[in-house]
Amino acid sequence: MLKFLLIFGVVSYILYKIGSFFFRAGAAAQQLRNMQNQQQQQQRFQSEQSRKKSRKGKSGEYVDFEEVK
Repeated sequence: MLKFLLIFGVVSYILYKIGSFFFRAGAAAQQLRNMQNQQQQQQRFQSEQSRKKSRKGKSGEYVDFEEVK
């Protein structure tokens, strides 16, 4: 009985260590994906802003005028 408990304890400890390793690897991969997504969103936002600025610069301002008689 003692031998069984000892083997069970060692196997449980090994599985615990292996599981925590995979969990950390998965969490690190998810964090990397989140960072990449944020960078892509920032690049999209910056490109949209530059497009809006370039459109405004080319078209000029609208000036309301009245006809002079």
